[in-house]
Amino acid sequence: MRFMLFSKTEFEVSDAVALIECYCFQCDFYKNYDLLLPARSFEAVSKIGARISEKQLEKCGKIIEDRIDLPIFKYNNNLDEFLGLSLRDETIGNHVGELSNLIRELMDNIDGIRLSKATKILHTRYPGIVPIIDNQLQNEYKQINKQWKGQASQILLDYYKNLKGEPNKRNLAQVYETVSKSVSHLTKLRVFDVPWWSFLKAKALKDKNKSMGLCT
Repeated sequence: MRFMLFSKTEFEVSDAVALIECYCFQCDFYKNYDLLLPARSFEAVSKIGARISEKQLEKCGKIIEDRIDLPIFKYNNNLDEFLGLSLRDETIGNHVGELSNLIRELMDNIDGIRLSKATKILHTRYPGIVPIIDNQLQNEYKQINKQWKGQASQILLDYYKNLKGEPNKRNLAQVYETVSKSVSHLTKLRVFDVPWWSFLKAKALKDKNKSMGLCT
């Protein structure tokens, strides 16, 4: 099954359903994080490997709670509806811009909070609509978009565009429908996380082996 990353990098997954089920049945992140009830506390972010102090989380929580009326958050339970909005009339762009302003506020006001941690915290509270933009994904995006200067708005908008486009839209819907019959609580964003994370992990390992002369 074919997927795209930021509509630029194409990668193949031989059995996406098996890959995701393997993740769910064997990974502590799924057991300790994904299976939590939707109304998660911010502290749950530590269960996906984010090293964030209690003081940092408290400050983040206050800032985010003051922005609970952001329009994008109402789509937390309906990613498809959000992706169905038009890009041309700036609807998605406006929502992403407001979300990016919130991320910038977190980064500007709390020491140690960068894009990766900010999106992990927001994803913990809004797992259906805010993707995790970790360092590994950012590094890949830098390779795809040489002009990127770290703006949250640009990488988030391209992430959502990527989900709207084919073959991701079709294949993700198919995988999600199948996986939902055997595992619970996964959002479509998390379903997509597993293939792209696995691809980037394999790519990094291949590059490492090549640099060590282990690949022929």
